[in-house]
Amino acid sequence: MTEESVVRNRLRLLPPIRRSRLWRLYAEDGRRFLDFWMDGGRSLLGAKGTGIGTIAKAAVDTGLTRPFPSVREARLERELLARHPGFAAVRLFLDEGRAVAAASRLLAAGESLRVIMPFESFYRTPVPAAGGLAMPLLCCPAVLSPAALLFEDAKAAEAVPGDLVPPLALACAHRALCELERFAVDYKESLWRRVDRRLGPFFARSGPYLYTRSGAEAYERLFAAALSAGALLSPDPELPSIIPGDFDDGELAKLAAALAVALENA
Repeated sequence: MTEESVVRNRLRLLPPIRRSRLWRLYAEDGRRFLDFWMDGGRSLLGAKGTGIGTIAKAAVDTGLTRPFPSVREARLERELLARHPGFAAVRLFLDEGRAVAAASRLLAAGESLRVIMPFESFYRTPVPAAGGLAMPLLCCPAVLSPAALLFEDAKAAEAVPGDLVPPLALACAHRALCELERFAVDYKESLWRRVDRRLGPFFARSGPYLYTRSGAEAYERLFAAALSAGALLSPDPELPSIIPGDFDDGELAKLAAALAVALENA
């Protein structure tokens, strides 16, 4: 079984989800889950951010759902370069899969694409990444977002055409970048350290990222135990869970108790 299918099967353990609001998922059967996964950080701002949904609706209402040329392309490129000053050029793609495929044609054997995570200084990169090329994770729901490759060498970017991206996706990604800056004012150490008392025995925390202290075999039990306690962890033990932007101590206590039982019964 591939790693991708294992992750997919873990997510299938969730009941059907009726709606999501901010960092909580609401199931058809009435259960509620605190989201520590957030689609690997793509929903870090909450289910749809503050204004991303409004931007998407406005773009749909004006018919900007198809891949047309748009002034929003240059606007998003400028915003990305302003936030990543070590890079000189941007190429945009319809989705991350197409961006990764384009990057793979430029990387040498054994090199991996650098993914720039939000709050990157706290993120533990699992494998060495090649220099000169990177893909920033846009904190925008994947269904509404394009993907981007950043190039340190503008000449190298000339050989990569990129995609024509629907203006809807460009507008949503631009909005997400602006929201992330405002979100970071309160999403900081004073919030993150509130999880340490409850979750410290089970996770090593680096900023907002929670790295499991258990091996891959135990993680299957921990993931299921977390679901039983109303929490969705990262379905991939190689990737960290992420502290939600809002939570209460009761939710953490319930999660910690379930994880402790799962490890005792291992």
